Amino acid sequence: MTPTDVPRVLALSARDPESLAEMRARLAAWLANTPDADLDDVALTLRTGRERFPCRDAVTGGTVAEAAALLGEPTATTGASPARAPGDGPVLLLDGAPVTTPPPDLPEVADALRVAEQHGDCAAARTVAVLHGAVAWLRACGVTPRAVRGTGPGAFAAAAARGDLTLPDALRAAAAGTPATDEDLPAEHAGTPVVRIGAHRPDATDALALDPADGTSYAWLLAELWRHGYDVDTSLGRPGRRVRLPGHPLRRREPGGPAPADASATRPLTPYEQRWLFYDLVRHGSSGDHNVAVAAVIPGPPPAPGAVSDAFAELQRRHPALRTVFSEPGGRWQARTLPTSDARPAHLVPDPDGGPELLRQAVLDAARSPLRLRDTPLVRCTFRSGPAHWALALAVYEPLTTSLDPQHLLDELVGLAGADALPPEPQLA
Repeated sequence: MTPTDVPRVLALSARDPESLAEMRARLAAWLANTPDADLDDVALTLRTGRERFPCRDAVTGGTVAEAAALLGEPTATTGASPARAPGDGPVLLLDGAPVTTPPPDLPEVADALRVAEQHGDCAAARTVAVLHGAVAWLRACGVTPRAVRGTGPGAFAAAAARGDLTLPDALRAAAAGTPATDEDLPAEHAGTPVVRIGAHRPDATDALALDPADGTSYAWLLAELWRHGYDVDTSLGRPGRRVRLPGHPLRRREPGGPAPADASATRPLTPYEQRWLFYDLVRHGSSGDHNVAVAAVIPGPPPAPGAVSDAFAELQRRHPALRTVFSEPGGRWQARTLPTSDARPAHLVPDPDGGPELLRQAVLDAARSPLRLRDTPLVRCTFRSGPAHWALALAVYEPLTTSLDPQHLLDELVGLAGADALPPEPQLA
């Protein structure tokens, strides 16, 4: 993926708004003093060489001077972004308004347009191809949608993106003028952020939008998703190399950071917890290797999304250790037990063709994704439905397993969801 006409995205994060503002100023000064810097190198380093923190910001630019100027501008205070679990992506709504201008040079879009030349080379089919390619590109950048819906020709593109239709079938239907049924936002995702993709003119209600024919719009959307807490690939998949950039501001205390409200619920980290935590903080992204994950496959129709959420909340209520978070008030790491459950299950996109083992592996892979480690729960639940089965996975961060048995917890979770699991395959469980 080498989008040649999409601007670069420089994504920053910090523990608090004051540190974030200082990081912007430091990077702006570094870029101003390094006019021959390669923005691909800078974007890659910010993407792969830094820990993710809850306060986030991003700028998009095509040149070093432009990026430096944007970073140097005053900006509103940015608060903490919500924690996003794997699979907890936005809903994509595909607007079928005709795409009449050439799209940017993106491999996924170009591939879809080549298919359109063979299966319906007309305006409606090209619109379907561009929309389908835009969704594929977003997925390649780490955007995992909770649902994909569409209107007009966009409904055909959405059906192809979901796997309900093949892309050639969707293109032929659009070319033949087959009436498309507009698809509504799924009721269970009413509170999920929505990305509107299409050549329509965004209005004030479109907090997130993408014009698939505008290269700048792609970069802008990834920057916005980053600000919203999604760990998207802001390097856009461009090649680059790691470079030395200004580091995070170091403070012994977070500015204005209060002591925990319930001091009785905090304790120092054990040596075992310290060892794993500090190892994973230094080796960013390695925490996923230390998530002890187990999975179950259940035959029959899936439960309602609320049933899985209620079961996972009850499991956390029963086991206070599942409400443990690691925090750093005053510069010293502590373990803190939250008073109520905070983690939510991640509902992966249903797999209409998924057999038991494919479903099991999918939820296991998602559960083993890296954790943020700071001020967020150290447990994860993932769920996916298939044609005749559904799967559930539970992952617990290694340091917590000294007092928790993940397999016993999963058995309890399945029981709370009112189901009986198939026996796991030893090599996958």
